[in-house]
Amino acid sequence: MRKLVYMCLLGMLPFSAMASDIKYTRPALTLKNDTLTMEFSMDVADVRVNSEQTYAFTPVLREGKNYYAMPPVIVTGKNGDYKMRRSERKMARRFGYDNPYVVIHGRQDNREDVVRYKAAVPYQPWMDHASMILLQEGKECCEVDLLNIKVIEPDVAVETPALPTEFEVCEPCKEMVSLLTPKEEPLKVRSEQSTLYIEFPVGKTIFDADYKNNRSELQKLKEILEPLEDGDLVTFKSINVCGYSSPDGSVRTNDRVASQRAESFALNLKGGYNFPQEVLHVTSAGEDWDSLVKMLEEDKPAYADKALAVIQKYDNLDVREARLKTTLGTATYRTMMNQYYPRLRRLSVSVDYEVREVLNSEAARLIYTNPKLLSLQEMYRVAAMYQPGTKEYKEVYEIAANTYPEDVIANINAASANIISGDFKKAASYMDKVKEDPRAYNNLGVLAWLAGHTEEAKGWFQKTASVEPEKANANLEKMVPYETAPQK
Repeated sequence: MRKLVYMCLLGMLPFSAMASDIKYTRPALTLKNDTLTMEFSMDVADVRVNSEQTYAFTPVLREGKNYYAMPPVIVTGKNGDYKMRRSERKMARRFGYDNPYVVIHGRQDNREDVVRYKAAVPYQPWMDHASMILLQEGKECCEVDLLNIKVIEPDVAVETPALPTEFEVCEPCKEMVSLLTPKEEPLKVRSEQSTLYIEFPVGKTIFDADYKNNRSELQKLKEILEPLEDGDLVTFKSINVCGYSSPDGSVRTNDRVASQRAESFALNLKGGYNFPQEVLHVTSAGEDWDSLVKMLEEDKPAYADKALAVIQKYDNLDVREARLKTTLGTATYRTMMNQYYPRLRRLSVSVDYEVREVLNSEAARLIYTNPKLLSLQEMYRVAAMYQPGTKEYKEVYEIAANTYPEDVIANINAASANIISGDFKKAASYMDKVKEDPRAYNNLGVLAWLAGHTEEAKGWFQKTASVEPEKANANLEKMVPYETAPQK
């Protein structure tokens, strides 16, 4: 759809002594399907007529020698029918309008003086550069002023359109915001990791799911693997199980125990899930001194400096452990063992897989059950099923941004969906994450406009010209009616 907006500076308009003053706002014209629609407000409160007077105010689109007149607004002193016949009106004879747009009776106590004018006309190319004028014709009793049609020229704006209301669907925002297209993701490769603190009886290496807290630790992995076995969506590429041990005991023993425990766990894992044997890989990292150092540096217990100095000094791991015991003392060393060693004894499981392209019907289900299996493009195809501004439309874009929190396009589009829905504060929270990216400039401009900061909005739209030139120009045109409004 092409959209043209014509803005004239209109305001207090000098009129005849009888008609006093008339006000009308900047007209906005919209082109769609070869039909031009004009909308503006006209205030005739100061047009006074006696019982013998009638005035016709005819809106006219004009460009050079081309012009097009629309039905007039009539203000008459008669309480009955409109008392200026078509044959008497020069504009009517030329353009053939039989009926006025509205008739306002001058003596009615409940007279409605503000006319919300909206008219549709067949589009002609010259209208691309047209402005609007208002023509006045008047009748005194039996005499009609036919020879001196007065042209009411525009002067200064008298009304600034109201800004969209928060928490209501923002209709103009649907065309103003940025909805960006993500890159194709022909091959959806995913990887997920989980750390399991599986416990074994002292000196044992056979995995027992019912031992201590092992069942709840298994649930972590279950939440990853079970959704991936739903239908034929996923092809497993690699499942890696790595065993870690704490430093208590000899290095050789700890390496063997960590490896055997990882093997036992992997065997149990293979029996519970349907993935090829060849994708399962088991390794052992042995004693995990790196994690111990990290925890000591972060927690800074009273003995941290002594322990870190020993760890840094001795490369031989068995010697390092012995020196820790003697340096820290038995009681302190046992405190360190109880506080940190259980977290070192663990299994790290990573799952690498590919996801096939999904149908729209599958995507509509997965968006709420397992969105990480979808690409952004697949998610946005789901969003297209809903009307902008609806709860479902906004939800899909928010799920996309939550699934891909570091993706610039996902955050910009989620902000756009919230702007359309009227949640400007939430939209701003998404934009804060990506405000340094040039692709974010347009939405930052829309939010500034919605906050009443027209000049700031214009600045953002001018910067947007290098990214989305057509949208930037259209949004700059939309700022014209707000330029004279007080800035917040």
